[in-house]
Amino acid sequence: MILPPGITLRGALSLTGLALLAGLSYGLLRWVESELRQPAPVESQAPVLIIEQFRAVRLNVAGLRESVIAAPRLAQLPNNLGTRIEQPALDWYQPDGRTHKWRLQAEQGWVSADQQSVRLEGEVTMVRTADSGQTPMTITTRDVLVRPDERYVETAAPTRAVTPQGEFRAVGVRAWLDEERLELLSEVRGTHEPPKP
Repeated sequence: MILPPGITLRGALSLTGLALLAGLSYGLLRWVESELRQPAPVESQAPVLIIEQFRAVRLNVAGLRESVIAAPRLAQLPNNLGTRIEQPALDWYQPDGRTHKWRLQAEQGWVSADQQSVRLEGEVTMVRTADSGQTPMTITTRDVLVRPDERYVETAAPTRAVTPQGEFRAVGVRAWLDEERLELLSEVRGTHEPPKP
């Protein structure tokens, strides 16, 4: 190995060691700086609005009651995260605005920020009253998606429906409540007794 004049082998090794030490120190400094940086703040999901004993009435184009949603507590979440509702009860009415048609109740609920979809979470009960002009029916299931504008509901959970003439069970149901149409998706079983003359 040829060294420049005036530099000994020991001096060259010392310079190389110093350069290596400087490089390692710089790398260590960068790592420490990155570790000390404050993490990005987590956006709060705390409610921005809480309403106790909530009740909202939606009117149709004729100014008649179309639906009512009520709950002991409503919490609006920030940043378009929607709204959480405790023990929601949703009532749908006939076009006359007076006659009750369906009532949906759940343990918990969530409404999207655009109000186009509602999730009823936990145990859900849907009741069609005798006032509707149809056979009374009680449907029990879990975790239901509701599209309020279409009066459409669906679930993938086991479902039981009871009428005065019998009952059926299925796994997964789609229902168009205004059309009185149910689609049973799988494992359908039931009993039906025709009305006695």
